[in-house]
Amino acid sequence: MNIRKWLYIYILSLRGINFGYYYRRFIQEDQKGIPLDTSQRLIIKLLEHSRQYVPYYREIINRLGDSFYQDPINYLKDFPILTKEIIRERFDDLKSEDLPRRKWHYDSSGGSTGEPVHFIHDYDFAAVAGSIKLLFSKFAGREVGELEVYLWGSERDIIQGSEKWQTRVLNKLTNTIFINTFRWTPESMRQTVKILNSKKPRLIVAYLDPIYEFAKFIEQEGISVVPQKAIITSTGTLNSVMRDKIEKVFKCRVYNRYGSREFGDIACERPGYEGLWVAPWGNYIEVVDNQGKRVPEGIEGELLITSLSNYAMPLIRYRIEDIGVLSPIHKDYPKVPYQVLDSIIGRTNGTFRGKNGVLVSPGYFTCMLCNFNWIRKYQVIQKSYTSFLYKIVKVEPKEYPSDIEEIIAKTKLIMGNDCEVHFEFVDDIPPSRSGKFHYTICEF
Repeated sequence: MNIRKWLYIYILSLRGINFGYYYRRFIQEDQKGIPLDTSQRLIIKLLEHSRQYVPYYREIINRLGDSFYQDPINYLKDFPILTKEIIRERFDDLKSEDLPRRKWHYDSSGGSTGEPVHFIHDYDFAAVAGSIKLLFSKFAGREVGELEVYLWGSERDIIQGSEKWQTRVLNKLTNTIFINTFRWTPESMRQTVKILNSKKPRLIVAYLDPIYEFAKFIEQEGISVVPQKAIITSTGTLNSVMRDKIEKVFKCRVYNRYGSREFGDIACERPGYEGLWVAPWGNYIEVVDNQGKRVPEGIEGELLITSLSNYAMPLIRYRIEDIGVLSPIHKDYPKVPYQVLDSIIGRTNGTFRGKNGVLVSPGYFTCMLCNFNWIRKYQVIQKSYTSFLYKIVKVEPKEYPSDIEEIIAKTKLIMGNDCEVHFEFVDDIPPSRSGKFHYTICEF
């Protein structure tokens, strides 16, 4: 019996998160065959709730009518696109009027676009999203309780030097080791190799850029690494060069995963199938052109995502500002008759570089800046080892000297006290020629 798994499910249930029910159900449906109308039923249920309890959507549905009962997929085509700007302007109208009866919490995302947004999640979303996350890990071969190593990051670790005791207890319970990659030194890389060689985890989950740099470092230094069992990469665009390097160094399969703070884990590669499988209980994806019209499967476009489990603040046709391609449903996928992302083209993260071989993840800056509500959009540019430029679009023309000092202090904390930090306040930050917005840029 898996005691760790049972205890984990039990503790979450005490907090009001019905994790066990969803996890068991998703595994069972995946094994026996997911009902073909799963997405349609969940969209109908979400729209019913939104019409009854969410003022913003009530206006829209009253105008469009209730034909979503007959064809919810086509109904969404006429639904307006939800943007970050709309969330800021209509935040209260997007909240469900039944919040007093729900368990919920505020959350925020800087996203790979560098444009912070704040939203609400309820506990049912947490249960569904958490179950999907563990299902993706199960596809890669790891069950709850088996050792898992996260090459992840936490601004709190760098600034305070510790995590909350509740987090440490849950990590111990689930047999999870977190290794901070926000400040990645040669010595910390060597120490991580020792951990992987001695602990032999069942799964490594990693930010893409740090593990790619890690793999290059191991190869360049000629360090011996025992073959690992599986790796899941996230928070970046995994290309063939990166995949080949990581798989060569760690001698195991790499699974690409796509997700966000707004939606949890959206899609992930799984054994025996090409592309990233979209879990149908969590989210529904549309791909549209620059006019907001759906493009045929197999054609590149902008992703719109609808969360199917968050009723506290429904996100319907949300522009996540990533570009991707949906694969046609193919006869070779008899057990997976759902959406498959052929590729994610957006989210190409860079890695900042400090002196003496220190690699610094841009995620450190993303986590830091998304906490300031007055920042509408940002771009962080490394000019040299000791020079950083922040381009910032403010929500309103007001000065925030204490926050500026905090940004400078936290930049120097990770990059060194001799680092010069400059600010440029602008009206807008345009995307690159390719149409992708780069929230971090290393110019050397």
